[in-house]
Amino acid sequence: MSINLSLCSRKVGEIKSFLEKYYQKEIDLDSDVGQWTYKYNRPLEAIDIISTVIDNSYEYNIKIFIQVDEGDIHMVTTENCNDIIKALLYLYYEDWDKEEE
Repeated sequence: MSINLSLCSRKVGEIKSFLEKYYQKEIDLDSDVGQWTYKYNRPLEAIDIISTVIDNSYEYNIKIFIQVDEGDIHMVTTENCNDIIKALLYLYYEDWDKEEE
């Protein structure tokens, strides 16, 4: 299972600034990048950055989009964030159960 997360912003330097604060280190990324995409192989890894983007939406005007495997792409909002996180946790435990067998 893979989870693609994309961060999008029209403000120059915003994605770079957010990622540097998130990872607490300098990121090798051009300031004019308007979209950043990362592929996560485990649902729990994606949950942290999703919740951080949503929790900091007052400071950053960044849109976040999610795609699980080859499924549809969905925008994560404050309204659907908890449901998306619950679904990712469900996928994690479903995969974990399969590994245990």
